[in-house]
Amino acid sequence: MQAVVLDVLLIFPDLLERGFNPKDGLGLDLIMSLDSTVFLFLLVCLIYGSSSCLLGQIPRLPIVAEAADRQVL
Repeated sequence: MQAVVLDVLLIFPDLLERGFNPKDGLGLDLIMSLDSTVFLFLLVCLIYGSSSCLLGQIPRLPIVAEAADRQVL
């Protein structure tokens, strides 16, 4: 379920980009910053999840696990 939440998170920057479609200026800078932030968050989640699995633990991503739990319950 955490993977589904991460996948939905990956869609948001694309939706914003399609909705506003900035060509230059501050809007483009904000979209690029959002893309970079989401990418770095997903990269950290991948590293944390992979290392937890290698150590034999169940990975619970801090923000993502709470959102996934709300969807299940």
